[in-house]
Amino acid sequence: MFSRYRLLILGSLIWIVLDQWSKIAMVDWLVKGDLPETAAMIRSEVHTVSETWFKFRVVGNPGAAWGMFRALPDWARVPFFVVITSAALWFMLHFYKQARPDQLRYRLALTCIVGGAIGNLIDRLYVGYVIDFVEWFYGDFRWPNFNVADVAISVGVGLLALEILFEKKPATDSESSDTAPGAGT
Repeated sequence: MFSRYRLLILGSLIWIVLDQWSKIAMVDWLVKGDLPETAAMIRSEVHTVSETWFKFRVVGNPGAAWGMFRALPDWARVPFFVVITSAALWFMLHFYKQARPDQLRYRLALTCIVGGAIGNLIDRLYVGYVIDFVEWFYGDFRWPNFNVADVAISVGVGLLALEILFEKKPATDSESSDTAPGAGT
């Protein structure tokens, strides 16, 4: 049974470790003192990689993607996201269990999403918000800050899109008998 879930377990663990390690490293490097109780109180130094498009700055995201639901009161926000993430993880595990052995891209996609979701869930459980640190921009355009877990989820969604577009459907018994030599003669 372990061999069926080896990719999911090891792949998710790799994403989780990379995510948590990168957040710890960025917080140690750019934040003076401990992380505050609320995301808005983070005081981060900024490390400019490129003046025109890329910086590291630690910020806290109490919401979901692009800050959705950040206005929920603290007492409701973390339990809300724990329930939503737990449900999503249950579905991802269910879909992984249903995946055929030849659906490597699909299983990789689910692995990335699970690893990223758990990485951000750990932040919510331990500090009450998600730690983001990559800041991309061009002129006045600003992409929402993100982290390694967000990259994992995005890669997973991209792989899912590719799977939907290019999935090879297995031949059914009726299709294979229709194409057999001498069929229909």
